Amino acid sequence: MVGQHGLNLAVDIITTHFGDFVAKVCSCLLHRGSLSLQEIARDTGFSHSRAKNCLLVLIQHNCVQAYSISRGGAPGASPKVVTQYMALFDNILHRLRFTKFLAIVAGEFDDHQCEALIEGLLQHGRLTFEQLVMRATSKPKENEGSTISRDSLRSSLDKLIQAHYVERCPRSEPFISSISEDETPSTRKRGAKSAIQTETLEQQALAAAALLDAERFSGFGDGVLDEKLGGKSLGGNIGEKRKHEELEFDKETQAAINENEVLWRANFEKLVHCLKKKVCVASVRERLSLDAAVVLEAMIESSNQQKPKDNSVTSSLDDILEWVMKRPGGRLMTMQHVRTCLEELKCKSSIGDARALYSIDLGDIVEECLREEVESLVLQRFRISLLWRKRKLRGSCTSSGWIATC
Repeated sequence: MVGQHGLNLAVDIITTHFGDFVAKVCSCLLHRGSLSLQEIARDTGFSHSRAKNCLLVLIQHNCVQAYSISRGGAPGASPKVVTQYMALFDNILHRLRFTKFLAIVAGEFDDHQCEALIEGLLQHGRLTFEQLVMRATSKPKENEGSTISRDSLRSSLDKLIQAHYVERCPRSEPFISSISEDETPSTRKRGAKSAIQTETLEQQALAAAALLDAERFSGFGDGVLDEKLGGKSLGGNIGEKRKHEELEFDKETQAAINENEVLWRANFEKLVHCLKKKVCVASVRERLSLDAAVVLEAMIESSNQQKPKDNSVTSSLDDILEWVMKRPGGRLMTMQHVRTCLEELKCKSSIGDARALYSIDLGDIVEECLREEVESLVLQRFRISLLWRKRKLRGSCTSSGWIATC
């Protein structure tokens, strides 16, 4: 549950970036939950066209998700399909982290075009490849002394997609099945009776809008031709050549769709995961040791099967050792030293597929970092008050003398 201060911060961010009108629509959705266009127009006092334009701005910048749901009408009448809009609170707060996101990509890729592409997606929300090309070629001052081609931009975008920094946009308006009368309008029950879980309509909408990873991270290199031919040689058969020409046409058509119709956006999940990894490694390096930080980073990097949004990281000892050896400082570490670091990190050990597995919860490290940060802010805020009280208890405090010593 988001607190009032968090909601106020989100509204302030939208106000700063898009103005009062868009912020008023966003505030309405944040405080009241999912609403239809008619309800938004009524609550804000805007005309339908103004409310719609504000929603389009928020959708363009990944701050609002639309979904459709059927609502029962008059008795005997067929249900009516209504489009609802919900604010994406986390995505709004991510706008404060755009500079850090850009630094992550700039640090990983030795390619200025990768940095320019992710910058364009962060600034404009969602763009087609054609729009990215237009943006890149419309900066003559930055492009002096260098040539930018469509092929080079396509190659750079493929790098970002393969690294999961860029993804295809989710479905624009998924349909959520109607709710039965014995269920509440905002939640649906699932699971066993002993452990009933509730899933809100918003959670269902996000799940329905999400693409499968194979489609979500499908780049320009994933052609139709190779999949349909299965790598077979064409030979000299006329029928096979005709089939090849048809598949070439399909490939060209798919490429045109990818460039002109498919919308791309920055993958916040991956970027936040990288920030979390950076914070955790830095915290362990400061609190424990440099070697423990190297082992933790190796655990995170070698845990490829884990999704970025998962806090729990699990990796085998062999994979950890392989990644540790890739680090300059890790080449000096023995297996026993790595085991000692894993114990120092309080990792949980288990056996899976005849291999030693180690797991750690990054959420615990993040919580520790947050606690230390809050304590630091509190101590900094009340440092003068604490010093005053300490000197007062000693009985050696006069206002003029204390101020002089500070």
